[in-house]
Amino acid sequence: MNLILKLIFLLPLVFTLTGEVCAQETSHPNSKIPTSKNNDPIHISADHVMQVTKKGSILAWGQVKVQHKNQTLWADKIMINNKTGIGKARGHVILEGEDGTRMKAKETIFDLKSKQGKLYESKTILSNQVRLTAKEIENFSANHLILDDATLTTCKGVIPAWKIEAKSIDVKKGDRALFRQAVLKVKNFPILYIPIGYLPMDTKRKSGFLFPTFGWSKIDGVLFDQKYFWAINRWSDATFNTNRVLGGWQHGVDYRYVRSNSTQGRINGRLYKDNLTGGTLWKAGARHTQDLPNKFKFKGSLDLESQQSLNRIVNNNIEERTRRNTDSYASVNKSWDNSSLDILTRFKESTSYTQDDTLGELPKITYKLQQTQIGSTPFYFNLDTSSAWFVTDLKTQKEEDFMFKTSRLDLHPQLTIPLALTPWLSMSSTIGARETFYGRGLTTSGSEYKKLPSFTRESFDFRSIIQGPKVNKVYHLDNSSDKIKHLLEPRLTFNYVPDIDERDRLKIKAFDSIDYIGAPTNSITYEFGQRLLKKFKIGANQFETKQVLRFNISQTYNIREATMQKQSGDDRLPFSNLFFDFDSRPMESIILNTDASYNFNTDLINTFNFEAGVKPVKNLWVIMERRWTRDGPSYMLGTLDMALKPGWRIQYSARYDESASTFRENQFSLLYDNPCKCWGFSFDIIDRNLDATNNDRNDQTQFLWTIKLRGLGDFGSRSKGRFLHRDFEDSSFPSTIN
Repeated sequence: MNLILKLIFLLPLVFTLTGEVCAQETSHPNSKIPTSKNNDPIHISADHVMQVTKKGSILAWGQVKVQHKNQTLWADKIMINNKTGIGKARGHVILEGEDGTRMKAKETIFDLKSKQGKLYESKTILSNQVRLTAKEIENFSANHLILDDATLTTCKGVIPAWKIEAKSIDVKKGDRALFRQAVLKVKNFPILYIPIGYLPMDTKRKSGFLFPTFGWSKIDGVLFDQKYFWAINRWSDATFNTNRVLGGWQHGVDYRYVRSNSTQGRINGRLYKDNLTGGTLWKAGARHTQDLPNKFKFKGSLDLESQQSLNRIVNNNIEERTRRNTDSYASVNKSWDNSSLDILTRFKESTSYTQDDTLGELPKITYKLQQTQIGSTPFYFNLDTSSAWFVTDLKTQKEEDFMFKTSRLDLHPQLTIPLALTPWLSMSSTIGARETFYGRGLTTSGSEYKKLPSFTRESFDFRSIIQGPKVNKVYHLDNSSDKIKHLLEPRLTFNYVPDIDERDRLKIKAFDSIDYIGAPTNSITYEFGQRLLKKFKIGANQFETKQVLRFNISQTYNIREATMQKQSGDDRLPFSNLFFDFDSRPMESIILNTDASYNFNTDLINTFNFEAGVKPVKNLWVIMERRWTRDGPSYMLGTLDMALKPGWRIQYSARYDESASTFRENQFSLLYDNPCKCWGFSFDIIDRNLDATNNDRNDQTQFLWTIKLRGLGDFGSRSKGRFLHRDFEDSSFPSTIN
């Protein structure tokens, strides 16, 4: 009998311990938790499940699995209150979330419903991307974690390629990680101590500090660059930065906005304290483009800088360093089918040490009517007209000023008649009249200037162009549908402007090309050009034509110089330089260009420029350029770009000054960034020898390095100024011919 009673008592217990328990939370009318949350069940399965004395608590052990909503908890042993979702777990604890987060620990205290708790001796993978380890992790919510004695990385492996070890890390999933008392390690080797740091943990636009750049300068020692990115809203953002360069600290801000496809711009500013000179340098700028009503377009640029150029001192961008003036402008334009209207306001100011010259166009209004056929006649009419107001400082030295202001109204109608003499010979003749009104004139006597009253300049011009006879031949390539077309194109141009109104021409203060147009001209320019065009198939019944070679020879004969009266002993020099221009792209992987000018009178070459480039494989290209001018600057440029698998890249660019027999620039960059890996870096050496008067920084050498941690945003903070002097796919190469 006792045995039977024991079996009856143990039978339901056995079913209970070996089965699955579904604990359904009951509804509490006075509870502040929403009903939907109260009704979410907690499922528990295990080798052994037991209801403990405490009401609502369950003890489970042996391959325990707990499910609540989209999260799952595994452990060797769990004690949980199936009403509140609060419990403890030990042994091989694994917690999985719906976003791919997986947390392992030896022990945890948890609240499944509020998703709060603590994990001890934990390893965590957040969103299948960021890997964390910690002595203790405290979950404040599903997305907010605090880690003690922790590491962070995006790399796999027992010894990851990189990791950050920190005393504490504050993580918000999909947002950022804050850490303090941290060390950055590469392959477990410490390379950088970071007392406090910030990392964005999303590839989307997120506010936060970007990874800093460190370097070394030959003059100033340690360099430092730190940026903060602010994602203001969906259409605007800003970057704040501070960096130590050239004996001082530079602070800057860049604000960018894109309100629509037709409205966008940026505002930027820089402030620099020069410890060597004690001066304060600054720069401010803005750009804005916008479509206006009635199909008008606006484009503007604000360019302001301290008198001593900030660009020349600290800017690594070559184009910016060589600028010698600011250039602010605002333009409004509109185009019709055969005409256009442009309104331009521009102001330029020198940033030289010794000069303060200025030039303003306030404003300049231009209306152009393109060549339009007059009825059914063979004549075509076009018109160029403009009005402008100018202001300039004639005495450019800082010690004295002599401001000159004038206005100008220019009218230039032209009449053209094209004639097709034969299918291979054509002639086009154009005659025009010009009337220009000046609000004020100017004469010069040594260093003294005298302002004159208003006057007008009259002139007319004639131009005739004869093209042909054109000769061409088409060559068919063997075993291919490609064709090569060879064209011979001679051209003869006659230009004539009579010598009239000389007294008024002498009163003109020249500002642009319009002021020079009235000079007397009587010349013939003869040109002989050759072109090779390649036609190749790109698809079914689709073909494309590209220019692969162009060779042009030209020279001008000055009839006026040859026939005008000369003083006894004066030489006549009617022939201009003979110009040669050769551009070629025989293959997509080869560039060969050259141009030169030859002086018949001195029997000397005046200029010679040469450029050659080769791209034998996809991951390697080299370009060499030589620029030579007689009695002028001469230099060579060399550029190399080589990519090495897996993810290594080397770039080198140099400029050699032949006149001074020295390298003006040497720029070297070593980069590593493999998409299959979890990190990358760049190391740059920038060496410059400046040729600037009153600049005691004639030699500048900088060493810069940047680390990119893949998966935590782009932390490359090296200046995006053009590192290489040019790219292989430069726009100056021969383009497609329609």
